[in-house]
Amino acid sequence: MFSVLSFIAYAPAGDVAAPSTDPGAATSGGFSGIIIWLVLMVAFFYFLIIMPQRKRDKQFKQMMEKLKVGDRIVTAGGIIGKITMIKPDSLRIRTGTGTELDVTRKAIAVVVNKGENDKEEVEPDVNVKQ
Repeated sequence: MFSVLSFIAYAPAGDVAAPSTDPGAATSGGFSGIIIWLVLMVAFFYFLIIMPQRKRDKQFKQMMEKLKVGDRIVTAGGIIGKITMIKPDSLRIRTGTGTELDVTRKAIAVVVNKGENDKEEVEPDVNVKQ
C-alpha cells in the first residue's frame, strides 16, 4: 500500500521529455518563479491587510488625541455618553440617566459631536419613585 508522500515523491512513469542538448534552452519556473510568487504574496498581504490596519490605528490615535471634556461618544458596546473626566488610560462618561461610567480609551468607537452643546442635557427619569 502506497502512502501519500511516496506517491507524490515518485511520479508514475510516463512520457518524459528527453533533456534538451541545446545550451540556450532554459527551463521555465524554478527558483526564480518561486521568488516572484513569494514577493507577490507579500505585496498582496501588505496592501490588503497591513496597510489598512496602520491607517485605522493612525485615525484612532488622532481621535484619542483630540478628545476633550464635553465630547459626546459612543462606546464599542453601544453606550452613548458625554465625557466628564479624562484620565491617562480611561475616561469617565455620563450617560443619559446621569450615571457615570469609567471606560477604557480602547472602548471608544466614535466621537459623535465635539462638545458643541456645553449645557447639560441630562433629564431626570420621571418614572422613578422616590
